[in-house]
This record gives sequence, structure tokens and C-alpha cells, in this order.
Amino acid sequence: MRRFVTFVFAALLLAACSEEESGQTPGPVTDPTDAVADTAQDASGDTGSATDGSLDDLASPGDAISEPDPGPPACPAAGVEVVTFETADGLTLEADLHRTDATASAAVILLHMIPPGNDRTNYPLSFREKLHEAGFTVLNVDRRGAGGSEGVATDAYQGPNGKLDAAAAVSALTALPCPPDLSRLAIIGASNGTTTALDYALHAAKNPEEDPVPRAMVFLTGGPYTENQNELGAVLENPELDEVPILFVYPQDEASWSESYKDTATHWTHKAYEQSGHGTHLFDSAPVSMTDVTEWLVDAL
Repeated sequence: MRRFVTFVFAALLLAACSEEESGQTPGPVTDPTDAVADTAQDASGDTGSATDGSLDDLASPGDAISEPDPGPPACPAAGVEVVTFETADGLTLEADLHRTDATASAAVILLHMIPPGNDRTNYPLSFREKLHEAGFTVLNVDRRGAGGSEGVATDAYQGPNGKLDAAAAVSALTALPCPPDLSRLAIIGASNGTTTALDYALHAAKNPEEDPVPRAMVFLTGGPYTENQNELGAVLENPELDEVPILFVYPQDEASWSESYKDTATHWTHKAYEQSGHGTHLFDSAPVSMTDVTEWLVDAL
């Protein structure tokens, strides 16, 4: 019996030493019923804390559904408004913008006859509306020195800066919330508005990554002034422009310059009218010319 007690005492002493070496201290024995009660309390949230599993904190199925992406903002409604924009040499130009409610429409820029005696009112509203109804975004520009635009009038057609008016107009279209498709850009020049159109086209052809190249041009009574800075034949020498269609529109009594280019290129079209009327004045004397220009642009773009 004494040996048995000694054996038990030795075993207990060995167990105590093992616990001390492991760094663990025996804790109190927990009644199994207490553990069950604690578990039930945790599940029911009876601790009084809303963050301890309260059902109110559980997300409902609807909370996990995010709002649908509304997508890009809608394009502004179709209509007409007066806009201003800056040229590269610091002038403010004014224009009428006829905006469509479609995305990526073709665009037409209108350049009026010689400033300052002429301005953007040269283009009758009926013609601008006809273009707009055909689906074009239209920008009717006061060239420098005319109407509501700043600058010296002669600079619009003599020297290197006239092309900046057209370039600024193109940039203004690019900056619109829903810009037109400028790979389908047409420029209409009336009288020496053709000068700016030609100068811009040749400038853009050298810098197509910066300034979109027009894909169609209309010359309303072009003349020697058209070539103040550049010869029209240079268009055919540039691979960016050599296939660009041009429509020559003129009264028969001012046909000489336009018809000197009549057999130059098969994709250049000539429309002569018996009625007199220089530049945009032909729209007044021969209203059918407005329809002819519009229909030609629809086909060209």
C-alpha cells in the first residue's frame, strides 16, 4: 500500500512538472452546462450589444445589389445656339451652332464671303435648316474681322492666319459634349471663304493627327482669290486630299475660274446656274442650289 501511494504521488509530481515546462497553467474546470448557456447567449444576442450578432445588422438581399450604371450622359437636345471659341492666335470668334440629337453625325462648317462687309448672316436660315434636317451638325462661323468675331478682316483671306479660323471651328466641334464624326467633315466656302477652306485643307493634310482633314468641300463662286496662298492643284498632289470631292457652284456669268478646273479630276463636280448671284447670293436667285448642295453633301459624306 505504501508503494502504491508513493507511486501515485510521483505520478502527480511528474505531471505538475510537465505543465510548468510547457508554460501552461491548469485552469478551472468548466461545467458543460455553462458552455451550452454561453453559446446560446451568443447566438441570441442577449449581451445587449448591437454588434454582437444582432439580426438588425444582417444585410438584406436588396442591400447587396448595386445601382445600375447610368452610362454616359445623354446628348443635348437638337437645336440652334450662338457659341464662341478661340483661335490659336488668341481671337474670339462667334458662330451659330445647329446641333443634332444624334451621335457621331457628319459636320458642315460654313465660311461666308469677304469680311467685314459680309458675315455669317450670308447663309440663309433656310439653307442651314436644310442641312440640319439632312442630319448634319452645322457651324456657321463669323470669320475674323466680321460680325461678332474679333480680328482684322484682311487677315481672313490674306496671309497665313485665315486658316486658323477654320481650325478653331473644327476644334469647337471636337469639344462638344457629343461631338460629330469629324472623319465626315465638309467645309463650304463662299467667295473668298473658299480661300480659308483651301488653306485649312492643305494645312490639315500636313497635320492630320492634329486637325481633321475635310472629306468634302463646296466652293460657292470660287475665283483667283481662292488661291491667294495656295494653288488648288496642290490638293491633288497630297495623298490626304487627292480623293476629296469638291463641288463647284457658280452662276454662268462667273464661270471662268471654276470651269478652268472642269476636267481636272473626275471626282470634282461642277454645277452652273443661269441666274446671277455671287457666292451665297445664288441661294436667293436660284433656291434650288440649296437643295443641290445639300443632296451632294449627303452623297459625299
